[in-house]
This record gives sequence, C-alpha cells and structure tokens, in this order.
Amino acid sequence: MRVLSLRSRAILLFCGLLTTAAFAHPHVFVDAKVMALFDEKGFAGVLNRWTYDEIYSAAKIATADRNRDGKLSDEESEILKPAILAELEGSNYYNYILSGSEFLVAKPVKNINILVENNRLVLDFKVPFSVPVGADYSMLVIVVADPSNYIKVTSDMENADVSAPGSIDVEYFSDTLEGLSLFRAFLPDVEGLYLRFKKK
Repeated sequence: MRVLSLRSRAILLFCGLLTTAAFAHPHVFVDAKVMALFDEKGFAGVLNRWTYDEIYSAAKIATADRNRDGKLSDEESEILKPAILAELEGSNYYNYILSGSEFLVAKPVKNINILVENNRLVLDFKVPFSVPVGADYSMLVIVVADPSNYIKVTSDMENADVSAPGSIDVEYFSDTLEGLSLFRAFLPDVEGLYLRFKKK
C-alpha cells in the first residue's frame, strides 16, 4: 500500500472541497415563475414570482409580522424588503441572461411586492435589462437559478411566458443548458428559456 505524500493529500482534500461546494445542499427552496418582458425598444427585463418554502417563509414572516395575524401589511412587507434583496443583489438577483458570449448586468429591481399565500412567502419583482431590438434576430438565454445551490430555485421554464408589443417578433422554448460553457457552474437539471427576437 502506497502512502500518499502530504502534497498529494492536500490536493485530494482541495478537490473534495470543490466537489462539496459544487453540490452543496440547499438551505432555501424557491419555486419560480418567469416572464420575459419586451417593450418597443427591445428586451426590457424579467418578471419573477418566487414562492419560498414553508420553513424559510415562517422564519421571515415571524420577523416582520408585528401584530401576529399571519399576514403581511404594507408596512410589515417593507420591513422584509431590505433583508431579502440583500440576499439577491450580489448575484444579479439570480437572473442570468446570456447574450452572445457574456452575461448581462441587471439594473436595480423594480415593482417589488411581498405577500403571504398559503403560509408561504411570495416575492414578485422585475429585474430590468436592456437589449435593443434590430432588424435581424437577437438571441438570449434566460436562467433563474443559484449556481452555488445555496438557494434551490426551481424555475418552471416550460410554462414561462413572454410579454411583447405587436411590433416585435419573439420566438422561445425551454431546454437544458448542455453545451453552453458559461453555464457550466449550474447543476445539470437547470433549464433555460431560449429566445430570439427582431422587429416585424
């Protein structure tokens, strides 16, 4: 039996840590619905509706529900917004938009709404982006997920929707991320929404 050198053991430990990080167990679970938004100028952003798991929901609601009625008033919702958004801001709000060979940088979120449905915390928010429409097709891939898997975001891309004015032609479908090297950090079960759009 060969005894591994200290250096070899250190390399194996490092590789093990990388594997553990890549397949970390999630601490928060989210069911996400997605809508791609277009205006007359082109791609304008992504409308997100996140429904959190019961345990995370209960913890967050308990911190803000001052009158203990199990609901969130407008004032109580405002208490939660900074904490929840702080978890998302540093990661592009977990909205990853591939345009060509790079990810788009999100603008600050708009139209944030927090409510409780069936004892679960629901977060509605728009993540603004900007991709002008042209005479030829532009292509995008939208992924709503956490590559670290700390937050397990399950996006129902098969039922994702698109809202676009009549002046823009949009085609879209959902599929795996296989072959897209920029998404190699994401778990293999994550799907993307593939779009192409142009002026009519």
